[in-house]
Amino acid sequence: MVAESLRCGRELYRAANKRGNQLARSGVCLDPSSPALFHFFSAKLLPEAKKAAEVSHELLTATKLLQVKTCSSWDISPNTFMSILEDQDIRVTDLAYCKPVKIPFRKSKYRSIDGTSNNMKHPGWGRNGAPFSRIATPRYSDGIYAMPVAKSGRQLPNARVLSTELFADRPIPSRTLTYMNMQWGQFVTHDLLSQAMEVNDEGGIQCCFGNGQEVLPSEWQNDKCIPICVPEDDPFYRHYGVRCINFVRSVTTPRDDCSLGYAEQMNTVTSFLDGSPIYGSDPMLASKLREKSGGRLKERTKFGCKRGFLPATDPKTCDLRNASDPCYFAGDRRVNQTPTLAVIHTLLLREHNRVADILSSLNPLWTDEKIYQEARRIVIAEIQHITYQEWLPLNFGENYLRYYRITPSTLYSRDYNPDVNPAVVGAFAAAFRSLHSVVPDSFFTCPATYHCAYMYKLSDYYFNPALVESSVDSLDEIVRGIVTQSAAEADPHCTREITNLLFKLDNKWGMDLIAMDIQRGRDHGLASYNDYRETCGLKRAHCFQDLSGEIPQDRINALSQIYECVDDIDLFVGGTMEKTVQGSILGKTFQCIVAEQFYRTRIGDRFFYDHGEMPHSFTPGKFNNNIE
Repeated sequence: MVAESLRCGRELYRAANKRGNQLARSGVCLDPSSPALFHFFSAKLLPEAKKAAEVSHELLTATKLLQVKTCSSWDISPNTFMSILEDQDIRVTDLAYCKPVKIPFRKSKYRSIDGTSNNMKHPGWGRNGAPFSRIATPRYSDGIYAMPVAKSGRQLPNARVLSTELFADRPIPSRTLTYMNMQWGQFVTHDLLSQAMEVNDEGGIQCCFGNGQEVLPSEWQNDKCIPICVPEDDPFYRHYGVRCINFVRSVTTPRDDCSLGYAEQMNTVTSFLDGSPIYGSDPMLASKLREKSGGRLKERTKFGCKRGFLPATDPKTCDLRNASDPCYFAGDRRVNQTPTLAVIHTLLLREHNRVADILSSLNPLWTDEKIYQEARRIVIAEIQHITYQEWLPLNFGENYLRYYRITPSTLYSRDYNPDVNPAVVGAFAAAFRSLHSVVPDSFFTCPATYHCAYMYKLSDYYFNPALVESSVDSLDEIVRGIVTQSAAEADPHCTREITNLLFKLDNKWGMDLIAMDIQRGRDHGLASYNDYRETCGLKRAHCFQDLSGEIPQDRINALSQIYECVDDIDLFVGGTMEKTVQGSILGKTFQCIVAEQFYRTRIGDRFFYDHGEMPHSFTPGKFNNNIE
């Protein structure tokens, strides 16, 4: 039965894939002026990831066929079938369908670019292309891949309605945290995770008619489409005739052992905090970023500027106003999303080259490779130190982090545990998306005098980093602005710059990031908020009022007006609604999930900068000098 399901699964998937490509060739493709096109550029799929996704869908289709046949023959429920499947641990042994991941361990003083060989016993842990891990059972409606539904069997509340009703724009500046704090958080997120979208052979998948006028009818729709329907009376989109927000499912990947089961989404970057936005997560990209001389990374020089800028790439991936404007090439394709993100990339590029130049002058006999690896090692240590010793305590509470051994009690530890898998937890992505609420609606630039500031709307600069090089001093002016400007307060309220105008380009409207956050959690089959409450040690809620210990009454009332049942609440929604814990910008549930992730990220990384007594460790003297 398994062999027959595999054969049929491959045929059905290939037929669906062929149909999707035919639709694209028939003109059902992304509009060049659509905000969805730049969303696609942010999550573009590499060839090797596309191949893994194809294998994954063949196995998922086979699992579904096996489920249908077994449930019919044995008269059991789909959930019972999934329990049996997990217990039986059925693995595909035919290499024509799936090849188990077997990565040999390669000994090196330096961490690999792709994350392999970090763990001696499990060389594949933390690599790019690995699946996200789970700490709660997924809630796919069929147990395999189908989008979740409410407990009653009806559809969950519309993601756009949840966004407009629960996340309305009420700008309140933070009293303690700056824009730079928010921007570093985005950089750290990009370092740890990236979720690619499904594609066809022609590129991005279109799920909406025209430029968002309607949802495509089923006969024109790719089977990877899960568009967000916009109500007729939407307070914003109704003015522009928008009834559909394009949304495509995330790429899935086979399990390492080729076992059958529910869908697992792919993390297309390494799971380690390893500077991958600067250095890349695959060897070919990393090589393209290098100057191949003096251990340096490629940089562009600009007349009148003493320091370099990021190298340029295809301008089609940016929304440029002038042909001379820069579009940047970096280790992460999201570099051009905003000018302030591009600034962080530029500063770290300059830091790498600064360190490389010092090492080269001190060690004239060192090769390019030796200097590159040592400079990379030092810059990664800087990123890890800033994140764990400064950024995490500031945002999530120093006492909490030390209690759970997330940040070390001393700056030279022996905490590495080879049994801890550093893979990024899928729920962590949802928890960190709640930080979209701290994004301000604009960013400032300041001249050296700090006497005045110039304000720029965020939506006017999506995928347009030209401001970084608009003058000799422009980068420094952006830095001064974001280190003095306040972030938004950590609450459920989000600026319209991301809920109505995301990637708007030349349009008067864009996408809704919050609705997309909610839809992405459903796409990944994330367990409900109530399930994660229980996972994190809170009491399971049996009615909405049981949430009163963690969620304010006005928010409980709003949730009960939209959701049928407390068990239906999405993780992103429920976690964001919680009252923040003292000393933290998160509530209890998200605090728990974030703590779990950053524990894994440090304890499960053999090369983490503060782990001592290993062949590759910094010596105590060099360690302290580097940190200083």
